[in-house]
Amino acid sequence: MDDDVRGLLDKRRYSEAFERLLNLYETRVFRMALAMLRNPARAEEVTQDTFLKLWRALPAYDGRASPGTWLYSIARNTCLSTLRSEAYRATVPLDTPCEPTAAVAHTDVDLAQCIDRLPDAQREAIILFYLEDRRVDEVARMLDLPEGTVKSHLHRARRALAAMMKE
Repeated sequence: MDDDVRGLLDKRRYSEAFERLLNLYETRVFRMALAMLRNPARAEEVTQDTFLKLWRALPAYDGRASPGTWLYSIARNTCLSTLRSEAYRATVPLDTPCEPTAAVAHTDVDLAQCIDRLPDAQREAIILFYLEDRRVDEVARMLDLPEGTVKSHLHRARRALAAMMKE
């Protein structure tokens, strides 16, 4: 499928390539954004922003990565930018009491909540590898990490998830 898109891009048929990428990846990009942002409304906005950025960048596609991998990189970077900008704007009302947070015992373990508790690098690797069905080499390219590091993140994340499930 990516080869079809690559062929359209080589022929400078950007509208058709964009439509095909939108049809193939819209749901996957949304799921990735939802997993990273944990907010459906923000995930929809980021998905739209991602495809807008993709449309503007199509003429600059150089073919070093598959179109799908390139799109996921755009989506990931858009999610990370959104998270950074939201962190800068985070506010707490002054009359809200500050209470120390305690570890919560989970009787009914929810995998999504456990994944949310992972460090960013491990969470991204797990999402791309297991939820988006990407190969290790694709995840490595998307996260701009060596394959060995991705494997290490996946291993540590699996161990951490197993420990959380036992809580």
